[in-house]
Amino acid sequence: MNLYTLFSFHPKEDYYFSVIDKQGHIFDKFQLPECRENPIRNNIIPIKEEFTKEYGLNLDDFLKDYDLYTCYTGGVGDLFSEKAIIALKTEVQDEIEFIPCMLKGQPIPVYAALFLKTAPIVKDFEGMGFTFEDITLPDVKYAVQDENKGVKFVTQAFVELVKKHDLKIECILKTQGKI
Repeated sequence: MNLYTLFSFHPKEDYYFSVIDKQGHIFDKFQLPECRENPIRNNIIPIKEEFTKEYGLNLDDFLKDYDLYTCYTGGVGDLFSEKAIIALKTEVQDEIEFIPCMLKGQPIPVYAALFLKTAPIVKDFEGMGFTFEDITLPDVKYAVQDENKGVKFVTQAFVELVKKHDLKIECILKTQGKI
């Protein structure tokens, strides 16, 4: 099975979102399998954007141009556009839950991806280079998260959905073969 990591097309150093919640519940929910049941207040994630003032970008234009965004702080990781949710939600619903986000107290068309299936996949990693466990993932069709390291992966079936719906989401191959 081929496993891929997700990357947004915009320069990560320049444009990103972060989570406002300082209590750590969101970080734990998205990173640690044992915290999956932690509720999110009002089932909406408060985020802030870190680029309007610094880079002079228009948020509406930014949200129209991409289907995957980066959330560096707060542990959430991958944020998907509303277009991506409409295209992917039904197919991937058993493996990814999409949770709406708000900015400055207002809903925005961005959704956090909570990967529901976990497995021991990564032995170790340096940067974005991974050493993998020798495992099989028989019940995973689209997406899985490493249960110890929190790294999220998607499969070839997910990549095909991205292509089918012409989404602006980059999927980088990390391994192929017996996983």
